[in-house]
Amino acid sequence: MKNSKDVNNQRTDTIYSSPQETVQPFEFNQSVVAVFDDMISRSVPGYAFNLDLIALAASRYAQADSQLYDLGCSSGRATLALAEASPETCHIIGVDNSAAMIDACSASLDDSPYGHRIELRCEDLLETPLSNASVIILNYTLQFLPITARAPLIERIHAALKPRGLVFVAEKVADPIPHHQIVLDELHLDFKRSTGYSELEIAQKRAALEEVLIPESEQVHLDRLRSAGFETVTTLSKAINFCGFIGIKAGTP
Repeated sequence: MKNSKDVNNQRTDTIYSSPQETVQPFEFNQSVVAVFDDMISRSVPGYAFNLDLIALAASRYAQADSQLYDLGCSSGRATLALAEASPETCHIIGVDNSAAMIDACSASLDDSPYGHRIELRCEDLLETPLSNASVIILNYTLQFLPITARAPLIERIHAALKPRGLVFVAEKVADPIPHHQIVLDELHLDFKRSTGYSELEIAQKRAALEEVLIPESEQVHLDRLRSAGFETVTTLSKAINFCGFIGIKAGTP
């Protein structure tokens, strides 16, 4: 299995390295796009492994002549993982509402042998039409959506998937047991320190994400997938307070 390559010339994330008088809410603007691959790999434990899992899932569940969606595609690493691992007749659609992200992702596809199979859309994924799908990816995407929009989206994904189609959902999760959450928070902070982030960077990034990234519990995610109608639902990966979930639709391809 191939590892997904970086789609941008990776630059070091220093966005929060200097004191900011007022920390603005986090958004996927040009500054973030320029350092996104470095930022996410240094902030999210298990990120690279989840890209491998996406490729594994696509190699098994992607069906010929179907569509594969990466909803919230960001820099396109999961999008490319889908393309690398799926049949040649699959059409891959990457969706992101950040024009800067789509521009960077599009530029990266100029030299990709899979570019002709990938369509990028700059739009609100809640409005994206879904059809004839065999694999749909939400890679750290739901956590940025309003909580009330999450169940309807998962239900719409289930309806759009072909029989034996798969959804992969990766998310930061919250533990409902307070002393468990304290341990997870401490270990996550240690992880970010180990990747070179300073205390100032960690504090300012946390302030920027407040009320922007809203995590839910592992059980909430599993229950939502089951309620949407998925036959097989399980946690596929876990790294500190980040989980990967899969839901598989009933039926025969």
